[in-house]
Formats: sequence, C-alpha cells, structure tokens
Amino acid sequence: MKNRRPVENLLHSERQTEQEELRTSFRIPFDCRLFFSSHDLVEADATLLDLSTTGCAAESETTVRPDVTLDLWIFSPNSNWRMHIDQAVVRWVRGQAFGVEFLNLRPVQRTRLRNLVDKNRVR
Repeated sequence: MKNRRPVENLLHSERQTEQEELRTSFRIPFDCRLFFSSHDLVEADATLLDLSTTGCAAESETTVRPDVTLDLWIFSPNSNWRMHIDQAVVRWVRGQAFGVEFLNLRPVQRTRLRNLVDKNRVR
C-alpha cells in the first residue's frame, strides 16, 4: 500500500503537465489582482500569474477544483479598468495555483485582452 501513493501522485502530476502542454496561446507573465466567483463559492481574490488570449494562471488562498466554472474579473495594475470574463473553467490545480480556460468573452473584452497580451509580449 505504501508504494501506491507515489505512483498516484506521479500520474496526477503527468496529467497536469500534459494539460499545460496543450496550451494553444502564448502566455505573458502578468501580476495583478484577480477576483473570481462561482455558484459554489461566493467570491474570492487571487493573484494573476500569467495571461493569454485563451486563459490564465492564478494563485489564491481559496481552494478551487478542476472543472469548476468561474466568473473572473481582472484588474489592470496600471489603470482603472477591469476586464470581466463571463465564463472560465478551471483546467488544473497545483497547490494554491490553478489554470483556467476562458470559455465566454464578449467581443469588446476579447479585443482588449488580445491588445493587452500583444502589448506585453516579450519579443
């Protein structure tokens, strides 16, 4: 029985790595406040770690689970705007860090997000 646990952890870690390798969009490091909520979780704060046009990674003291659907609000560190993502799903969790895929963005928000990522992309 003692040998089963490390194998399970290894398999879980491999699945997370595989999911992260399936990313289709370039991610930029991006440090700002992220606010999120869901039906099961009233509201919580997080720190955004990176951002792309299709998703982001964040870290929070509030624990989330894979496959949970969230509403997100990203607060820009350099201006007074905030971006609302109507629907995002948690794809992976590692400790207090988690990655989400954006499922539903309004056209204006999608354009703003694309411009933000392009502007901050290291060339």
